[in-house]
Amino acid sequence: KGEALSLHYVENPREVSHATRRKILFDQHRFDIGDEVSYKSFLDATMTKTGHLFNDNERGSHIFESELVGGGFPVSSREGNNNNGKVGNGENDDDLPKTQHIEKSLDDLEDMTKELQSIFKLQPAGNTDDGSFDRAAALELTVCELISASQSALGNDHHILLSRCRRLHLDSIEVLLSQCALILTEKQSIELMARFLPSAQHLLELQRRRLGRDHPDVARTCNDFSMGIQALLAAFAKKIDIIENGGHDNVGFMLQDGAFFPDGEEKD
Repeated sequence: KGEALSLHYVENPREVSHATRRKILFDQHRFDIGDEVSYKSFLDATMTKTGHLFNDNERGSHIFESELVGGGFPVSSREGNNNNGKVGNGENDDDLPKTQHIEKSLDDLEDMTKELQSIFKLQPAGNTDDGSFDRAAALELTVCELISASQSALGNDHHILLSRCRRLHLDSIEVLLSQCALILTEKQSIELMARFLPSAQHLLELQRRRLGRDHPDVARTCNDFSMGIQALLAAFAKKIDIIENGGHDNVGFMLQDGAFFPDGEEKD
C-alpha cells in the first residue's frame, strides 16, 4: 500500500507551541488535539490507524518532548490560556504564557526580516545603504538574544519553537551575507559564518528528531549547512583552525582539512 500521506493544517508558520496549535485547529477546523493525555493518545492512534512514521526512531516521543516547557506539558485549552493556566485570553502581555511571548517576538522579527528583504530587492545591486545594513546587523544580534532567552525560559533544548528561532537566525545571516557583502569586512563575514554553522547544526538536530531524515525542511537545512562550510573553506585556501564563540550558546568549532568538528570531539 505504500506510505501514508498526511496534510499539515498549520502553515506560516508551522512551528508553533501546542497551545497555539490547539487553538488554531479548533478555530479553523473544529478539531481539538487535546491536553497532555489526549495528545499522547492522538499520537499513538495516528500510528495504529494510519501506519504513519510517528513511532519510527522514537519520533512520537520526540514530537511530544518538543512541546514540553520546564519538563512539563503546558496547560492549554481550545480557547487559549494565560500564564497561570487559567482558561481564557490574558488581558495584557503579562498574562500570556512563555511560549506566546516567544511566538510574539518571532512574529515581529520575521516581519522585520521580510521587510528588509523587500528593501534590499528595491536597491540597486551592490548599492546597499548604511541604514539598511545597520538594521540587518541589529536583527541578527536580536535573534541571537532571542535564542538564548528562549532556551532559558523554555527549559527544553528541543522545544519546537527553537527550530523556528534557529531558522530565523540562518535567514538573518543570509540576508547580511548576500545583500551586504560589499559593506562587510572579511573578519565580519567570517564571524557571521562562524555563527551560522552552529545554528544550522542545532536546527538540523531538532528537525531530524521531530520530522525524520527525509523531510524537505531537513534537506534544506543540510544544504544550508553544506553551503556554510563551503563558504568558510572558500575564504581560506590553506588548512585553517577557527575557534569562534557562537554568541548565544558558546558553541565552538574547528574547520580542518575540510571537515567539521563540534567542540569537544576528537580531532586528528
